Amino acid sequence: MAFCVQCGAQNETNAVFCVSCGQMLYREHPSTPPLRAVIGRWKWLIIACLLVGLAVVVVILLIPKSEKVIQSAEAVKVSSPSTVLVDAPVLTIVASNRRGTAVSQGSGFIITSDGLAGTNYHVIKGAVQAVAQCCNGRIFEIRSIEGADLQKDLVLFQLYEQGSTQKPQNLPHVTLGSSKDVTVGQKVIAIGSPQGLENTVSDGILSAFRDYKSVRYLQITAPISPGSSGGPVLNESGKMVGVATFQLEQGQNLNFAVDAEHLRPLMDQHFGVSLSAFQSALGSTRRDTHGVVNSESTQSASRDERSEVSPLTGQFGGIVHNQSANLSAEFGILVRDDEGLLSGCMGVREPLFGSGPLSGVVRDNDVYFIVTSSIGKIEFTGLRKGGTVTGTYLVSHDGRPDEQGSFTLQKGNSKGPDSGFDTATCPTDAEMHN
Repeated sequence: MAFCVQCGAQNETNAVFCVSCGQMLYREHPSTPPLRAVIGRWKWLIIACLLVGLAVVVVILLIPKSEKVIQSAEAVKVSSPSTVLVDAPVLTIVASNRRGTAVSQGSGFIITSDGLAGTNYHVIKGAVQAVAQCCNGRIFEIRSIEGADLQKDLVLFQLYEQGSTQKPQNLPHVTLGSSKDVTVGQKVIAIGSPQGLENTVSDGILSAFRDYKSVRYLQITAPISPGSSGGPVLNESGKMVGVATFQLEQGQNLNFAVDAEHLRPLMDQHFGVSLSAFQSALGSTRRDTHGVVNSESTQSASRDERSEVSPLTGQFGGIVHNQSANLSAEFGILVRDDEGLLSGCMGVREPLFGSGPLSGVVRDNDVYFIVTSSIGKIEFTGLRKGGTVTGTYLVSHDGRPDEQGSFTLQKGNSKGPDSGFDTATCPTDAEMHN
């Protein structure tokens, strides 16, 4: 008998169509076992195959995702500035007084592989000796001040191997950038040593640029704590864009860093003055106990301490005598005195040379400045009395004997360069000799 799958009617074995509803009748081939029998016989194998197939699908779907996650993590690892911590060019600075008592602690950064480094001036203010630790516990001495700008609260110094006159070599160092390398809303990271906790990382975003009295600040949400001052602020690619400087305690998450661009002029100053001599020149014996700088109060304090001596700012002219060559020439300086820090230009007439930008320090009547010229570095040490400055100088040459001489300068007027002058505009020997 053949049963109709549509109406269930019984039909003759050899019938082609259902006699009840007309549906074509289906017959299994005599050699083909019923479908249910096949399923029953192989059901466990079929189930196993289905499970294996499902597992393969899951693996296929998950592996690319996992690889993508791994690749993403690796990308973050490469691009994240936090990887700088592996060889962090970040300093933990401890500054001390003459008795060796620590008076302040802050952070800093290394600029060159041979140990030119920097921090906020208020980190070392009032100290006559200081050490810096970095690079897996290595300790260096801060011997000489190489550049400074008190208005911007920045100072550069040279590191030396502890107990040695040798500069370190092959140190990790930052890649110096500026505010031009970051835009508002981008991620930034600050690295410092708050409370002495080395290489502490805090991240946030750049909230805004703030310009105040010729200083550009980066307002950031990355926290800056006492002890973090002077540490580097990096952009997402690891380039240093700022120097962590202060936070507004009365605000909420208002942190500020000085634009790293302000460091570049300091790298050309080459003071070469010992830390103690530098502090003596500034008369800087007090410090900010809160680890927060206030530029106006810092400048006011320095001004009060030096009120008995008028600023050196002005135009001076006089005679310089080269004792080594027995030659004399007219020369002059245009100088600006910013709370004891000197900047300006020098020009020399024929037959002598040495025109170029100058930088230095003045303390009461002691005057020290360096001129970076085409013939080498010229160091002037003098004493002022009224409007006159007299003293000696030394010319350092590469590969040739040093030269020495004496000088006399007389103040012509008190008009010096403005705060925004560019040392690149200083006269050259060729211009002075025309």
